Amino acid sequence: MRCMTIAKAITSLGSSVIFFVADSESKKLLNNLIEPDMKTCVLNTDYKHMDDEVEKLISLLENYDVRTLLVDSYNVTYNYFEKLKSVCKIAYLDDLLAGVYPVDLIINYSGYSFQMGYEEKYESEGLKAKMLLGLKYAPLRKQFYENRSDLSKIAGIEEKFYSNDDTVHRSEVKDILLATGGADICGMILPTLKKVEESGVSQNITWNVVVGDYVENTDEIEEYAVSHNNIRIHKSVKNMAQLMKSCQIAVLAAGTMLTECAALGLPAVFYQVADNQKFNVSYFGKTGGMVFAGDVTKGEVAKDKVISNIIKEIGEIISNDIKRYEMSDKLRSITDGRGAVRIAKALMELENEA
Repeated sequence: MRCMTIAKAITSLGSSVIFFVADSESKKLLNNLIEPDMKTCVLNTDYKHMDDEVEKLISLLENYDVRTLLVDSYNVTYNYFEKLKSVCKIAYLDDLLAGVYPVDLIINYSGYSFQMGYEEKYESEGLKAKMLLGLKYAPLRKQFYENRSDLSKIAGIEEKFYSNDDTVHRSEVKDILLATGGADICGMILPTLKKVEESGVSQNITWNVVVGDYVENTDEIEEYAVSHNNIRIHKSVKNMAQLMKSCQIAVLAAGTMLTECAALGLPAVFYQVADNQKFNVSYFGKTGGMVFAGDVTKGEVAKDKVISNIIKEIGEIISNDIKRYEMSDKLRSITDGRGAVRIAKALMELENEA
């Protein structure tokens, strides 16, 4: 998805794009996303063994006159990049800093990337690469950075001004977003909705529940929603930004949606569903615009505690107008969502370098 977002930014700026994928299954997935003016080439290789594709890829890069290659894979090797660098400029989307590589451009758009030591490690290995680090480069879809003039209303506050009694003039919280990712792997949707009902914390507030394509108990969730007129189910959401803009608070599983909320200034309570999210969790928990409710991977007792924390935190955000506005304001200062455009421009500039 992030590569497709970057690709769309590239074509909007006037350059062409070709995707190289390992197998037909990857091409099938890509066909659901790709635009008519983009090409796809299947290498018929094993994506886990990228060194085996090098010779075939080099031939195709030369045939298509590719001048810049953006690589997005956890299975790369030093040898892989070393052989490709003679053909074209190379950029690498790196999340982990598992190694240093002979590339021209490194991209890590996580909030904690500045603390990972990229410059020091590359310098110690005598390798020179440009660095695009931080949420400034988060490749969000266009819907998250267009029409930003209406973001002042996100937190349910019309404008920032205080009356003589030091209160913020606002509109009430009417909608909360609940989203758990494509699969809801820890089964959080239904128990959260039930505990919210028991608590009464959000009476007269509509819960907008995003049910991903791979959620296993969709029927059960929909059945519960039928008997509760304050729950709306959203499936196959095309414009998530529009849905987020209609809400004043979000409850989320940690992931890309945290960055999307930041771009829109939507205050959030979030929880961890995987160990590899711990650095992202730490970063967003310190922004002042989001509240971390806990890790749900530690068993049912931990899960119940997280849900209790969620209810407690949303209750406080609902009741504290100033806090909600300040959370929104802090998030909007983190990223404007235009990372894909910045990456696209950097790739195009790379192409023109000697």
